[in-house]
Amino acid sequence: WTTRLGRWYATKRAASGATGLCRSLRRPARDRLGGFQMADLPPLPDLGFQSPDDRRTIGRRFILQARDYLEKGDRLQAGEKAWGAIAHNLKAIGEERGWKHGSHQQIENIGRQIVVEFENPELGNAIAEAFQNGHRNFYENHRTIEEMRITIEAAEEALPLLEALQRASPHSFTITSNTQVRRLRALTDNEELQIGETSPVGFSLKHSSDGYDSTSET
Repeated sequence: WTTRLGRWYATKRAASGATGLCRSLRRPARDRLGGFQMADLPPLPDLGFQSPDDRRTIGRRFILQARDYLEKGDRLQAGEKAWGAIAHNLKAIGEERGWKHGSHQQIENIGRQIVVEFENPELGNAIAEAFQNGHRNFYENHRTIEEMRITIEAAEEALPLLEALQRASPHSFTITSNTQVRRLRALTDNEELQIGETSPVGFSLKHSSDGYDSTSET
Protein backbone atom coordinates (compact mmCIF):
# COMPACT_ATOMS: atom_id res chain seq x y z
CA TRP A 1 0.00 0.00 0.00
CA THR A 2 2.87 2.41 0.70
CA THR A 3 3.76 3.05 -2.97
CA ARG A 4 0.14 3.33 -4.06
CA LEU A 5 -0.57 5.69 -1.17
CA GLY A 6 2.27 7.97 -2.22
CA ARG A 7 0.89 8.27 -5.75
CA TRP A 8 -2.65 8.82 -4.49
CA TYR A 9 -1.63 11.39 -1.88
CA ALA A 10 0.34 13.46 -4.41
CA THR A 11 -2.62 13.42 -6.79
CA LYS A 12 -5.02 14.37 -4.03
CA ARG A 13 -3.01 17.39 -2.99
CA ALA A 14 -2.62 18.54 -6.60
CA ALA A 15 -6.29 18.17 -7.57
CA SER A 16 -8.81 18.87 -4.85
CA GLY A 17 -11.61 18.40 -7.38
CA ALA A 18 -10.86 14.71 -7.99
CA THR A 19 -13.80 12.33 -7.87
CA GLY A 20 -14.15 8.88 -6.33
CA LEU A 21 -14.14 7.37 -2.86
CA CYS A 22 -11.12 9.37 -1.68
CA ARG A 23 -11.85 12.75 -3.24
CA SER A 24 -11.21 15.85 -1.15
CA LEU A 25 -14.48 16.77 0.58
CA ARG A 26 -15.52 20.27 1.47
CA ARG A 27 -19.08 19.76 2.68
CA PRO A 28 -19.59 19.72 6.48
CA ALA A 29 -18.64 16.59 8.40
CA ARG A 30 -22.27 16.39 9.58
CA ASP A 31 -23.34 15.60 6.00
CA ARG A 32 -20.74 12.87 5.55
CA LEU A 33 -21.48 11.21 8.89
CA GLY A 34 -25.18 10.63 8.47
CA GLY A 35 -26.21 13.73 10.44
CA PHE A 36 -24.04 13.10 13.51
CA GLN A 37 -22.29 15.83 15.48
CA MET A 38 -20.19 15.69 18.65
CA ALA A 39 -23.39 16.24 20.63
CA ASP A 40 -24.58 12.92 19.14
CA LEU A 41 -21.43 11.04 20.19
CA PRO A 42 -22.59 7.46 20.84
CA PRO A 43 -21.61 5.94 24.18
CA LEU A 44 -18.97 3.26 24.36
CA PRO A 45 -20.38 -0.28 24.24
CA ASP A 46 -20.20 -2.37 27.40
CA LEU A 47 -16.98 -4.10 28.35
CA GLY A 48 -16.32 -7.56 26.97
CA PHE A 49 -16.87 -9.18 23.60
CA GLN A 50 -17.43 -6.54 20.92
CA SER A 51 -19.98 -7.47 18.27
CA PRO A 52 -19.86 -6.01 14.75
CA ASP A 53 -22.57 -3.55 15.84
CA ASP A 54 -20.39 -2.51 18.78
CA ARG A 55 -17.43 -1.96 16.48
CA ARG A 56 -19.52 0.12 14.09
CA THR A 57 -20.55 2.27 17.06
CA ILE A 58 -16.94 2.68 18.14
CA GLY A 59 -15.97 3.56 14.58
CA ARG A 60 -18.55 6.34 14.41
CA ARG A 61 -17.49 7.58 17.82
CA PHE A 62 -13.83 7.67 16.79
CA ILE A 63 -14.36 9.51 13.50
CA LEU A 64 -16.39 12.21 15.27
CA GLN A 65 -13.63 12.53 17.85
CA ALA A 66 -11.05 12.70 15.05
CA ARG A 67 -12.78 15.72 13.54
CA ASP A 68 -13.09 17.34 16.98
CA TYR A 69 -9.39 16.83 17.73
CA LEU A 70 -8.51 18.23 14.32
CA GLU A 71 -10.50 21.39 14.96
CA LYS A 72 -8.64 21.76 18.27
CA GLY A 73 -5.29 21.43 16.50
CA ASP A 74 -4.34 18.05 18.01
CA ARG A 75 -2.79 16.30 15.00
CA LEU A 76 -1.70 13.22 16.94
CA GLN A 77 -5.05 12.28 18.44
CA ALA A 78 -6.94 13.26 15.27
CA GLY A 79 -4.98 10.85 13.09
CA GLU A 80 -5.07 8.02 15.59
CA LYS A 81 -8.84 8.28 15.96
CA ALA A 82 -9.23 8.19 12.17
CA TRP A 83 -7.19 5.00 12.02
CA GLY A 84 -9.14 3.56 14.96
CA ALA A 85 -12.42 4.17 13.13
CA ILE A 86 -11.15 2.26 10.09
CA ALA A 87 -9.58 -0.51 12.17
CA HIS A 88 -12.74 -1.22 14.16
CA ASN A 89 -14.76 -1.57 10.97
CA LEU A 90 -12.17 -3.93 9.50
CA LYS A 91 -12.35 -5.96 12.71
CA ALA A 92 -16.15 -6.05 12.33
CA ILE A 93 -15.70 -7.52 8.83
CA GLY A 94 -13.30 -10.06 10.30
CA GLU A 95 -15.84 -11.00 12.96
CA GLU A 96 -18.62 -11.34 10.38
CA ARG A 97 -16.43 -13.74 8.40
CA GLY A 98 -14.85 -15.66 11.26
CA TRP A 99 -11.40 -14.34 10.38
CA LYS A 100 -8.65 -13.58 12.88
CA HIS A 101 -8.44 -9.88 13.70
CA GLY A 102 -6.50 -9.58 16.95
CA SER A 103 -3.34 -7.89 15.66
CA HIS A 104 -2.30 -5.03 13.39
CA GLN A 105 -1.11 -7.55 10.81
CA GLN A 106 -4.41 -9.40 10.84
CA ILE A 107 -6.35 -6.14 10.48
CA GLU A 108 -4.13 -5.20 7.54
CA ASN A 109 -4.73 -8.63 6.03
CA ILE A 110 -8.49 -8.10 6.22
CA GLY A 111 -8.20 -4.73 4.53
CA ARG A 112 -6.04 -6.06 1.72
CA GLN A 113 -8.28 -9.07 1.15
CA ILE A 114 -11.48 -7.03 1.05
CA VAL A 115 -9.94 -4.58 -1.41
CA VAL A 116 -8.93 -7.42 -3.74
CA GLU A 117 -12.19 -9.33 -3.39
CA PHE A 118 -14.39 -6.32 -4.13
CA GLU A 119 -11.93 -4.82 -6.64
CA ASN A 120 -11.94 -1.40 -4.96
CA PRO A 121 -8.43 0.12 -4.98
CA GLU A 122 -9.77 3.49 -3.80
CA LEU A 123 -10.92 1.83 -0.58
CA GLY A 124 -7.40 0.44 -0.27
CA ASN A 125 -6.03 3.96 -0.62
CA ALA A 126 -8.30 5.23 2.18
CA ILE A 127 -7.26 2.39 4.51
CA ALA A 128 -3.60 2.96 3.71
CA GLU A 129 -4.00 6.70 4.26
CA ALA A 130 -5.48 6.12 7.72
CA PHE A 131 -2.67 3.75 8.68
CA GLN A 132 0.34 5.43 7.06
CA ASN A 133 -0.57 8.99 8.03
CA GLY A 134 -3.06 8.66 10.87
CA HIS A 135 -1.63 5.83 12.94
CA ARG A 136 2.05 6.42 12.28
CA ASN A 137 1.77 10.14 12.93
CA PHE A 138 0.61 9.31 16.46
CA TYR A 139 4.14 8.06 17.11
CA GLU A 140 6.19 10.26 14.77
CA ASN A 141 4.43 13.67 14.78
CA HIS A 142 5.51 14.40 11.22
CA ARG A 143 2.21 15.32 9.52
CA THR A 144 0.60 18.74 9.24
CA ILE A 145 -2.95 19.72 10.10
CA GLU A 146 -3.83 19.78 6.40
CA GLU A 147 -2.41 16.29 5.91
CA MET A 148 -4.47 15.07 8.85
CA ARG A 149 -7.53 16.72 7.34
CA ILE A 150 -7.02 14.68 4.16
CA THR A 151 -6.64 11.53 6.25
CA ILE A 152 -9.84 12.15 8.19
CA GLU A 153 -11.83 13.05 5.07
CA ALA A 154 -10.72 9.83 3.39
CA ALA A 155 -11.70 7.83 6.49
CA GLU A 156 -15.06 9.59 6.75
CA GLU A 157 -15.96 8.65 3.21
CA ALA A 158 -14.67 5.09 3.56
CA LEU A 159 -16.68 4.24 6.68
CA PRO A 160 -20.13 3.90 5.05
CA LEU A 161 -18.65 1.51 2.49
CA LEU A 162 -16.91 -0.55 5.17
CA GLU A 163 -20.16 -0.71 7.13
CA ALA A 164 -22.01 -1.86 4.00
CA LEU A 165 -19.39 -4.54 3.30
CA GLN A 166 -20.00 -5.99 6.75
CA ARG A 167 -23.55 -6.84 5.67
CA ALA A 168 -22.78 -7.68 2.05
CA SER A 169 -22.55 -11.24 0.78
CA PRO A 170 -18.92 -12.18 0.11
CA HIS A 171 -17.86 -12.48 -3.51
CA SER A 172 -16.47 -15.63 -5.03
CA PHE A 173 -12.69 -15.54 -4.82
CA THR A 174 -9.93 -17.62 -6.42
CA ILE A 175 -6.44 -17.60 -4.94
CA THR A 176 -3.98 -16.55 -7.65
CA SER A 177 -0.75 -15.72 -5.82
CA ASN A 178 1.48 -16.80 -2.96
CA THR A 179 0.71 -13.51 -1.23
CA GLN A 180 -2.99 -14.34 -1.22
CA VAL A 181 -2.25 -17.86 0.01
CA ARG A 182 -0.28 -16.51 2.98
CA ARG A 183 -2.89 -13.87 3.76
CA LEU A 184 -5.86 -16.23 3.69
CA ARG A 185 -4.03 -18.93 5.60
CA ALA A 186 -3.35 -16.37 8.33
CA LEU A 187 -6.95 -15.12 8.38
CA THR A 188 -8.64 -18.53 8.31
CA ASP A 189 -5.99 -20.56 10.17
CA ASN A 190 -6.18 -23.05 7.29
CA GLU A 191 -2.67 -24.06 6.27
CA GLU A 192 -4.02 -26.33 3.52
CA LEU A 193 -5.07 -23.49 1.20
CA GLN A 194 -3.27 -23.43 -2.16
CA ILE A 195 -3.07 -21.33 -5.32
CA GLY A 196 -6.02 -22.14 -7.58
CA GLU A 197 -8.53 -22.84 -4.82
CA THR A 198 -11.86 -21.04 -5.12
CA SER A 199 -14.42 -20.17 -2.49
CA PRO A 200 -17.89 -18.95 -3.54
CA VAL A 201 -18.02 -16.97 -0.26
CA GLY A 202 -14.58 -15.40 -0.31
CA PHE A 203 -13.13 -17.93 2.17
CA SER A 204 -15.48 -16.68 4.87
CA LEU A 205 -15.84 -19.15 7.74
CA LYS A 206 -19.32 -17.90 8.64
CA HIS A 207 -21.01 -17.95 5.23
CA SER A 208 -22.10 -20.73 2.96
CA SER A 209 -22.93 -20.72 -0.74
CA ASP A 210 -26.61 -20.61 0.28
CA GLY A 211 -26.24 -17.54 2.48
CA TYR A 212 -25.25 -16.59 5.99
CA ASP A 213 -24.30 -19.52 8.18
CA SER A 214 -26.86 -20.11 10.92
CA THR A 215 -24.08 -20.88 13.41
CA SER A 216 -22.67 -17.32 13.21
CA GLU A 217 -23.22 -14.53 15.74
CA THR A 218 -26.39 -12.48 15.28
